Amino acid sequence: MFDILIVDDVAENLQMLQLILKCPRFRIRAATSGHTALQLIENQLPDLIITDIKMPNMSGVDLCRLLKADKRTNHIPLMFVSAYTDTDNIVEALEVGGVDYISKPFRPAEINARVNTQIKLLEANALQVKRQLSDALNQMVVGVAHEINTPLGTGITAASHLFGVIAELTKEFENKTLSQNLLADLLIQSNESIELCERSLSRVAEFVNLLKTISKAEAPAQPGMCDLVEVFKQLISQYHFDETGVEIKLMSEHSVLDVTLDANLLQLVMGNIIEDSINHGLVDKKGPIEIILRANEQEIEIHYVDNGIGLIDITIEDLLKPFVTSRRGNSGHVGLSTPVAANIISGALQGGYTVRSTERGIEWIIKIPMMRLR
Repeated sequence: MFDILIVDDVAENLQMLQLILKCPRFRIRAATSGHTALQLIENQLPDLIITDIKMPNMSGVDLCRLLKADKRTNHIPLMFVSAYTDTDNIVEALEVGGVDYISKPFRPAEINARVNTQIKLLEANALQVKRQLSDALNQMVVGVAHEINTPLGTGITAASHLFGVIAELTKEFENKTLSQNLLADLLIQSNESIELCERSLSRVAEFVNLLKTISKAEAPAQPGMCDLVEVFKQLISQYHFDETGVEIKLMSEHSVLDVTLDANLLQLVMGNIIEDSINHGLVDKKGPIEIILRANEQEIEIHYVDNGIGLIDITIEDLLKPFVTSRRGNSGHVGLSTPVAANIISGALQGGYTVRSTERGIEWIIKIPMMRLR
C-alpha cells in the first residue's frame, strides 16, 4: 500500500482528490496547511505528496523547498496542484523539485494517470534498490566467507599438523625411540603450528571486530568539546614503532585545537585509515605516515599521507568498495577499513573527503564541520 499525502487549504479540493484517488492500493492522508503537512510527515513519511501551489502562510513551493533541503525527506516525489493558466508558478514548482503537476479544474482520468505514473516509478525504484541490496548482500556474504574461511582453513591445517606432531611424539616416546634431535625438531614444529593457529584466529577476531564498526557509520554522532591534537596523540600512541615499524608524524598549526565533534568516531575513522596503510600500503616502503591538522570556526581539516606504495592495478573507486584489496596479492588485507572510514566521514560526521594515489602513497584530505552540542 502506498501512502499519499494531499495538502490543500480548500476542503472541497481535498475531498475531491480523495474521492478521485480512492483505491485499495492507496492510503490517503490530508492536510489543510503546509505546517500540518510537516507534522504528518514527521510522524510517517509518505510515498507521494500532492500539494496545492498557492496556500496562505506556507505555499506548496515553500513546503517543497523545506522537504528537499532535509535528507530524511528529499527523496519523496511532490506533485503540484495549480490552475491550468498559472504557468509561472508551475515552472517555479518544477524548478524547486516538483515531479509533475495537476491542473484545475480536476479531470479524474488525467489525475489517475499522472499519479499512477509516479507510483510505477516508485515501484521501479524499489525494485532497483532491492536488486542492489541483493547484489550487495551477495558480495558481502562471499567476502565475509572468504575473509573468515581463509584464516580458518590455515588454522585447521596448522592444528591438524600439530595433531600429527603430537601423535608422532607420543609414538616415539612409548617406543622409547625418542632422540634429543627428534624431540627438538618436533617441538619446533609444534611451536610453529601453534603460532600459525594463533595468527589465524587473531585474523578472524580482528575481522569480526571490524564488521562491528560498520554499524557505527549509520549511528548518530555524539559531539563534544575536545582537543583535536590530543585526540590524535591518543590514537597514535596505540601504534608502537617497535611493533609496526612505521613512524607516525603529527603536525599542527597550534599545540591545542579546541573543536566540537565526536572524538570516538574520528578516532575510528583515522584508525581504519592508519590500519590500512600499515597492513597494506607500507609492506615494502616504511612511511613515515604524516598527519597535518588544521581547524577554524567552521570546520577541521586533516591532511593524511602514508608515504607508501600507493595503489597497484586498481582505482580509487575500487579502494572504496568493500572486500577489494588495495594491492593485488596481499591476502592479509580484509578490504573493509577504507569503506568504513569513508562511510563514517560522509555519514555520521557529515563531512567530505578526497582520496588519491600519488608518488607519496595514499593521500586523504578530510574536512569535517564543527558539530552542535546536543
